[in-house]
Amino acid sequence: MHKLEDLLDNFWNTHKNNAGVAYVYTHKLSLAWAICVVFAIVLGLVYQGKVAMFRGIADANETIISVPSATEIVKVHVVPGQELQVGDTIVEINRPDLTLRISEVAREIDALEGRSNLSSAEIDQKVAEVKANLETRRLTLNAEIRNLESEYQKNKEISAKLKSLSNSKSSSDGNDAMALQIKSLKNELALATKSANQQIALLRGSGRLQKTSGQSEVENLKKELVELQKQQEDLVQIAKENWVVGDVNVRDGEKVSSFAPILTLTHKRPTIIRGYINEQIYQNMDVGETVKVTTLAGTGKAVVGEVVGLSSRIVPFPTRMWKMPELPVYGREVTIKIPEENPFLLGEMVTIAEMGVINHLKKDGKK
Repeated sequence: MHKLEDLLDNFWNTHKNNAGVAYVYTHKLSLAWAICVVFAIVLGLVYQGKVAMFRGIADANETIISVPSATEIVKVHVVPGQELQVGDTIVEINRPDLTLRISEVAREIDALEGRSNLSSAEIDQKVAEVKANLETRRLTLNAEIRNLESEYQKNKEISAKLKSLSNSKSSSDGNDAMALQIKSLKNELALATKSANQQIALLRGSGRLQKTSGQSEVENLKKELVELQKQQEDLVQIAKENWVVGDVNVRDGEKVSSFAPILTLTHKRPTIIRGYINEQIYQNMDVGETVKVTTLAGTGKAVVGEVVGLSSRIVPFPTRMWKMPELPVYGREVTIKIPEENPFLLGEMVTIAEMGVINHLKKDGKK
């Protein structure tokens, strides 16, 4: 700063005889004010608009606890306004239909697994019967074949010794008939073996098919059982983050219809601002713009928020924002997201100011 003053003093001492420089130096304060005014006018002309100010109410997103079927309230562990920590029990619920369905699914799984085991045992028994029948038939045919082969061999030996009968046509015909009978019995044995093997393959294939089908059905039921057990665990509602209890709509022992709100949870501090503005100001705002939020009295530190939603229709202002009780006020709603760390109370009325220059700079940057 001192260097700047020294530089100006040197400049003045060097050019003080110049009338223009002397005039500027003498009226420097007035000229500075004039330059500021001109700059402000030019800035206003460039951005063409005024800073919009309107009011809103600090609010927070709510979570509603409900279940998709008729329930019975076992015990409510909270009261309105109570602060909850992670792990605190909120409410205990009983769903008779859920308990009944879990029992039904468990019985169906046991029945299917039992039928599958029984089917496997039956198939194994049938396979054993086919094998036993085949073995009996094989022993019988092999015995007949051995007897015929033995007799056939003896006839050949007798024919060889009795050369006078070696050219006998009747003996030759008898041996040929016996050979055909032996061949027929062997073919019968092969056919019986093939038929038995086919029956065994068919039985085992049917068993595998039944087992696969049963396993698929059991797996589906087990998945359903896991989901039902998870729903049963959720019947005891536990806080997964810090909350503040809003409304409690039920009492211990009360029966509640499906999807009826049991209670509501909200955050301790506001996370959104619901502002209400007139149509003319609304036209100058866009989603993504930055606004400054302060208390209604203007005290305390201002919080910077971002416009995240603009309504597309006219809505009535909250009653507390009416200027006269008998004259409703209408306008458009704007939703503003603010940091969780803020000085506002839930339901507190606040003042919202548009940060015009910053928003215009943002728009210019996007262009």
